[in-house]
Amino acid sequence: MKRLLVVPLVVAAALVLSVGQAVAESPHVIGDPVITKSAQTGLTVTWKAAGLGNVASGAFLTADSVVAQSTCVNKGGNVAPGQPLVIQDVTGPTTQIPPSNGQITFTVNLPPPPTPSSRDVCPNGNWSVRLDSLTYVNVVLHIQQGGVDILTESLGTIDP
Repeated sequence: MKRLLVVPLVVAAALVLSVGQAVAESPHVIGDPVITKSAQTGLTVTWKAAGLGNVASGAFLTADSVVAQSTCVNKGGNVAPGQPLVIQDVTGPTTQIPPSNGQITFTVNLPPPPTPSSRDVCPNGNWSVRLDSLTYVNVVLHIQQGGVDILTESLGTIDP
């Protein structure tokens, strides 16, 4: 009789532990992101995520495209509009973050595209190019563990 009672108790204890672990490892972001953008530094996102367990995580941003608007400036200071530069399928560098109590606070970025050649976008190849604005289209935050996305958050289009 005692043996019959022990088996269900062991099974019940194992179920409680596995359910408790699954609930503790449900990845989600906390609060709102802090998003900054400039032509010099690109797009930067600082945020916090929880429910990651004690596994090191990697975080990075992707965008369907980045549209850079530039101005052409001649040696006399006169300006002319440059041609927009569009770069498709952009992926930022991965930031590795060790968790602390299942949480991470991270800063990830998408660098600005390289400044185009004045020969490519200006009326005269002797002019200089000034990057004025960047539009990041369909930005997505990725948090991975073991190279697999465990959390993605869409940030939409980030425009000037």
